[in-house]
Amino acid sequence: MGFGQWVLVCLLLALTESGVEYVIFKPIKKIIMKNLISFSSSLWVTTNLLVGFALLLPISIISWLIPLPAVSRYCTFLADRIYHIAVTLDTFWMQRVLGIELVIKGKANTHQTPVVICNHQSWFDIPLVQHVISGNGPIIKFLVKREIVWIPVIGWICMVLNFPRLRRGKKNSKAESDFSIIQKASKGHGKETGALLIFPEGTRFSEAKRVNQKVPYLHLLKPKTGGLKMIKQYANADISLVDITIDYHLRNVHIWNCLRANPAKITITLEHYSLAKIDDIETWLNNRWLEKDKLLSGQKCDAV
Repeated sequence: MGFGQWVLVCLLLALTESGVEYVIFKPIKKIIMKNLISFSSSLWVTTNLLVGFALLLPISIISWLIPLPAVSRYCTFLADRIYHIAVTLDTFWMQRVLGIELVIKGKANTHQTPVVICNHQSWFDIPLVQHVISGNGPIIKFLVKREIVWIPVIGWICMVLNFPRLRRGKKNSKAESDFSIIQKASKGHGKETGALLIFPEGTRFSEAKRVNQKVPYLHLLKPKTGGLKMIKQYANADISLVDITIDYHLRNVHIWNCLRANPAKITITLEHYSLAKIDDIETWLNNRWLEKDKLLSGQKCDAV
């Protein structure tokens, strides 16, 4: 448990009238303390998102009502500052308060318009990717499922920041709509500073999904190649590709556990490629996933 966690627990106990009783019932106390830490972390993240949304919304409206280049540039600058402050605050909470050790391997991102791909295990992936890409670099836009907009706060921010929203489905109308959305995002990418994040698996990993897909991986789901193929086809030729592998060192990852520093150590590996030099996206991505799976096949343990 990090120093920040000890301080947080002491404060919570001080504010709880029955704190003495918890000392007697240690197992109960332990469970309550764990959940109080997770709850406090969720409040921090939610407050950070709400404040960010409250500041971004009027900026977005002004930019829409006054479509002048100078106004647009200034609004973009303000939105960029707000985004980076929010990322810094989340990183502070993860590392300084919760005491999570973030081990970064590989060369830091120096590109201003990269395409970023990453394995997907938890909602906690997002602040981790933001830390390594946006900490000293560009803001990140996501290809997200349309249903995300109905999630309070998170969905609202996706709308304000104009994240590309996919319908996801097998019907031709949905597929054509997604094709058009990705094509538009790809053509615009590289013209302005900003990273585009894709989770090729399309959903968060679970053992049940892995078994159902019958994939040759132990820790990953099958990567979908459509989005990356389209980006390669329509984006600027000199776009760089950053491949991120997040290893929680756990078999089962849940954001509620992550919010109380379980795991206490997370390894993030970055590898860099030139999108223009990749001839066959499908073959390359499948090979990358095999390499990722080997990287993730170190000793895992159950969440506590």
